[in-house]
This record gives sequence, structure tokens and C-alpha cells, in this order.
Amino acid sequence: MEQANHSNTERGIIPDFCQLPRVFMLVLLSELLAILFTILTFNLQQSAWYLLGLHSVFVLWISLFSGAFFCLTRRWLNRCSIVTVTVLSTAAIALITLLSSLLALSLFFNTTITLSPEQMWFLIRNTTAAVLITLVWMRYLYLRQQVLNGIIAEGEARFRSLQAKIQPHFLFNTLNTIASLIAISPTKAENTLEHLATLLRSSLKPGDDLVSLQTELDLCRHYLEIEQQRLGDKLIIEWQIDVDPEAYTLPPFTLQPLVENAVYHGIQLLVDGGVVSIKAEQVAGKSLSSQASTHAEPLLRLEVSNPLPASRSKPGNQTAQSNIQQRLSIRYGSQAKMITHHNNDHYITELLIPGAQS
Repeated sequence: MEQANHSNTERGIIPDFCQLPRVFMLVLLSELLAILFTILTFNLQQSAWYLLGLHSVFVLWISLFSGAFFCLTRRWLNRCSIVTVTVLSTAAIALITLLSSLLALSLFFNTTITLSPEQMWFLIRNTTAAVLITLVWMRYLYLRQQVLNGIIAEGEARFRSLQAKIQPHFLFNTLNTIASLIAISPTKAENTLEHLATLLRSSLKPGDDLVSLQTELDLCRHYLEIEQQRLGDKLIIEWQIDVDPEAYTLPPFTLQPLVENAVYHGIQLLVDGGVVSIKAEQVAGKSLSSQASTHAEPLLRLEVSNPLPASRSKPGNQTAQSNIQQRLSIRYGSQAKMITHHNNDHYITELLIPGAQS
């Protein structure tokens, strides 16, 4: 089971040069470097535009071939130590620069490669400049990765803190349900306690960063069985699961607190009860904000809806919703979204989560 995204951060030091935005930035920086070289080497006897064209083509050769190298080897390089990555990257770019310089001598200057002192100086100058630029770039990537690692560590600590808060919240509510049933129906209280024991054994496993949607749905079903012992026919459940629950992963206790809110702040306040509707489907990535729409991967859409009483004397403080929203933000960044709205006296909570498939 592999996590698809983690707060839009990358664990490895080498960025992904297979992505079009990074290729564009690579071309842009190469052109700026070509302009700098033109300014430093220009004289009145030469055409500035001709010199800029030569420098642009030459630098783009090196940049694009280097980008292709990192695109092909990034996953392997990112498993190596920083020293190994630096040595291999510097050697690869030096070799690419050397070969590009030899090609430039042959094409641009139309000369036979004899390794004369002028040609040797041309090769050494270009290769040395490439090595120095690469070392500076690797230092920047190393410092960048240290900052990202700190952000990731802080986010994971916050995530686990939020996760630790929501499990006791669920457990205490369930124990309150059992306590309320003891005086009314000891048999129901006993059955509910058995459901809770089964639930604790099967689902409340600490340390899981992601669980399958099937596990989360099972958690909801166990919880709803407990609540139906208390509410009876007042609580009606409507399931509409249009995806393979085993194919998707999400943080644990993402859906269950929403179902719990639907029961506590909706169904139990209605004299005649009502229907809690739980839906799961796959939608296109364009359903998210424009910032995340560039990602082609699908989204898992979860929806929980319940009827609301005409007036509520004790509205919820939305602690569970805020907790879920923070955990999704830490885990997925702007790629995940929570939407709440009212529709025909129904309260609807919608979650859009990147389609992290197991």
C-alpha cells in the first residue's frame, strides 16, 4: 500500500524533471544563463544576437540532456546518500558538458577536433563552469530538502496529535451510549459492548497512517450497529458505494466522525428519526480547485448527509470536522477538500481526497 501524495512534498533531493512545469523552468533558467554568458563575452566585433543564439543552443543542450538524465535516474539517485548523489550528478553533467562542447566545436565552429590549446581551453572552461554550477545547485537542493524534511516532520507530528485526539472522542461517545442503555435494556447494552469489543480489536490499530476505504466503512458499520441498539427504527442507513473499497486509502477516522455527527446532531434530535446517507464514488480531478486540477489522478468523493431539526438549541462545535480538515490538509495539502452545505433541510458534508489506490 503506497501513499500517492504527501502534502505536495518530495522525499528525495532530486526534483522530478519529468514534469512539464519543471522542464519549462529549466528552459527559462538556461536562457537567463545564456544571456549572462552573452553579456560577459560580448564585444563590438560580434553580433550580440548571433552570440546569444549560440549560447542559448549550447546551454539548452546541456540543460535538457541533464534534465533527461535526472528524469530517468531520479528514483535511483534519491535512494543514495547525499555524497553519492552529488558525485554522480556532477560527473554526469560534466560528461554531458564535455560531449556538448565537442559537438559545438564540430557544428558551430566547423573545425576539426585536434585538441589544440584553444580547443582544450574551451573544453576545460565549459566543463569547469558546469561543475561549479552543479555544486552550487546541489548545495541549494540539500538545504531545500532539509527545510522540507522539517516541514514534513512537523506535519506528521501534528497529524498524529490530531489522530490521537479523535479516537478517544469516538470511544467516550460509545461508552456513553452503553451507559444510557444499561438502565433501559441490559441486553442491548451487552450486545453494544460486544460490538465495541469487536470494533476495538479489528479497527483501532494505532500507528496506521493510511487505511483502506473498506476498513473505514467497516468502522462506520460497527459504529452504526452500536447506535441502532440505542435509537432503533429512528436510525435508517442508506449506503451508496460505487467504488471498490479495497482500491482506495485514506487517513483512519476520516469518515466515521462525520457519520457520528450525522447521528448526534441530526437523527437523535428528530422525533421520527431519519436517514443517514453515505456515498462513495470516483470523480475527475477537475472537481478540485484550479491549483490541484493539473493532477490527472482521480479523486475519491465521500458524502455524508442527514436531516436536521427545525431548530437546534445546542449546535455542534464542529471539532470533528475541523480535525478532519486539518489532517487532510497535512496529508494531502491543497489536493484534498472538505465542503459542507445545507440542501432542503439536510446537512451535507463532502470530502474530496486524491485517489490514492492501494
